[in-house]
Amino acid sequence: MGRIGLAHGIYAEETINLDAVTTATTGSTIDCRWYNKISVFMISSANTGAVTVTIEASIDGTNFFELQTKTYTSTNSNDVYHYNSYYPYIRTKTSTHSNATLSTYIAARS
Repeated sequence: MGRIGLAHGIYAEETINLDAVTTATTGSTIDCRWYNKISVFMISSANTGAVTVTIEASIDGTNFFELQTKTYTSTNSNDVYHYNSYYPYIRTKTSTHSNATLSTYIAARS
């Protein structure tokens, strides 16, 4: 993530977490310790298959818990999930992957 100074002490970062993955994949752990607003963007091309994506958070960067899970089947879809709570670390992961492509982006700001 690249930290961007916006104005008057407001900072933001964004990064791609999963880049057009086609198999079960866990994205990198994203450090969001300096932010209290997080958005996760999902872009799915499910084609004729399916993909399940999970947004996970962690207090220590090691032990993760589920925030949200969604399964996309035979459709192209875009979703955005917003969190106004403090989650120090966040990542996305996929499972149930068959004939589908998924990308996720994580954006955070103070």
